[in-house]
Amino acid sequence: MSARFIECLDVGKTYQGRTGAVEALRGISVGCDEGEFVCLLGLSGCGKSTLLQMIAGLEAPTTGQIVVAGRELDGPSPATSIVFQDHGLFPWMTVQQNVEFNMKARGVAKAERLARAAEMLEVTGLSGFVSRYPHELSGGMRQRVGIARALTTRPRALLMDEPFGALDAQTRGHLQNELLDIWARERTTVLFVTHSIDEAVYLADRILVFTPRPGQLAATVPVDLPRPRDPRSDAFAALSSQLRAMLGTEGGSE
Repeated sequence: MSARFIECLDVGKTYQGRTGAVEALRGISVGCDEGEFVCLLGLSGCGKSTLLQMIAGLEAPTTGQIVVAGRELDGPSPATSIVFQDHGLFPWMTVQQNVEFNMKARGVAKAERLARAAEMLEVTGLSGFVSRYPHELSGGMRQRVGIARALTTRPRALLMDEPFGALDAQTRGHLQNELLDIWARERTTVLFVTHSIDEAVYLADRILVFTPRPGQLAATVPVDLPRPRDPRSDAFAALSSQLRAMLGTEGGSE
């Protein structure tokens, strides 16, 4: 089996639509090592979110196979946890209840649930909001709750599907830094889908660049810039420009 923690082997995905077959992904062969921060970068509709959902075990590939922690996927893996752009919180539950939900669904004992939830609430700066409901929180705080919930089960890989895409620039930047702090502390593998070039350069160890549909892997770009990264630096700007040229978006950062 694969020597890498996550590996996609000639993965393809085709949907059957009302007007015929739609090929979303074709021939994706790529791996990710444990502890890496990898961004999946491409224009909207290139299939990067579809690939992430297949790695989460929420969809099956049409062709090829996906291996996580040495096992071919046939459904969700206990080694992974996913965070969507829509935080997916239960509006009738408090922050505390939402954060405990994944553990409760897995049958984790109450004492352990409380201890782990308290730990993740502290990490994400939410300890003072445990009794609040989602509608009482800002968009950034709701995403923190989603991240805390995903981390409570101690996943070896955190799968993130444009989690900051709907946030304003200031909140987005703040949460990017918080995520990097959590990643450094937990050493969880992160696969992060984005269509923002600057976000990918700021966060990733490696960037996987996808072509338009059907999505294929156009390039794997290492990010050798030291952390913390300065988006105003010449090296940051040069790598962003290189990625814009690959995507054909020389006029902007997205």
